[in-house]
Amino acid sequence: MADTIQIGDFTVTVLTDGASYLPPSAYPGADFSQYPGLLDDHGTHKIRIGAHLVQGPAGTFLIDAGAGELVLPFPPELAAANDLQDPPPNMASAGALPSALTDAGVTVDEIEHIFITHLHLDHVGWLMKNGQPFFPRATAYFGREDWAELVDNVPQDDPARVLMHEAENAGILRTYEPEDVEVLPGVTAMHVPGHTPGHMMIQLESKGEKLWFVGDLIEHPGQLTDSGIHFMTDVDRDRAASERARLFAQAKEESIVIAAAHLDNPVFRRISADDTWTDATHN
Repeated sequence: MADTIQIGDFTVTVLTDGASYLPPSAYPGADFSQYPGLLDDHGTHKIRIGAHLVQGPAGTFLIDAGAGELVLPFPPELAAANDLQDPPPNMASAGALPSALTDAGVTVDEIEHIFITHLHLDHVGWLMKNGQPFFPRATAYFGREDWAELVDNVPQDDPARVLMHEAENAGILRTYEPEDVEVLPGVTAMHVPGHTPGHMMIQLESKGEKLWFVGDLIEHPGQLTDSGIHFMTDVDRDRAASERARLFAQAKEESIVIAAAHLDNPVFRRISADDTWTDATHN
């Protein structure tokens, strides 16, 4: 599995912040017996937490910002509900994004923009650290429709709410325009609601090639052919499914590379003529 890909003049690098271990119930409608190998020895689906680094003519920027320093023990009631006899100790743990950046040869001062797909904690966690912007020169963009649902409408001590208010007070936040808009040369933000109300997709386009950062609109590889598979935090399952169907059709027709936030092996995917995933780093 390659962790970088070239899209015209853009270089895209996967940055891993940590991992989450999700039980089958996190994917309503999914029959994991149809997808051998997705569940580990604990009976959970291990997914990557992280971000994507983009370097090119439009500068150096991130898609999403990881989860921050996070340790979330596996809830016993969730293990019981999924009949997990040996659940992993943690449902999620993260904190490796700074070292991943260093390994990529990039400093926090070089990041100029952060294009957030949506406001769940595992996508905004490194916007702030100790009450200060972790990326001192960066402006962070998000879909304005997410604020009411994911910031205002959650408990006051919710970590994502606290962090986003800190980011707001620090003056680093901006919202995307409500329509598809070019945010940088060759970089377009597109509204694809369903997982969250303000969920965005970011498109790179250079020298006739396209890549879509689809965030959490795609959470399970089986969603390519099974519209009945959803994710536990989708706010509008039907809308998410219809957006996926539309995007899959276009991506297949135009051979667009898809980079979902949590899919691995491969990270960068295309859709083949027979509606299967292929590794976009292999020609």
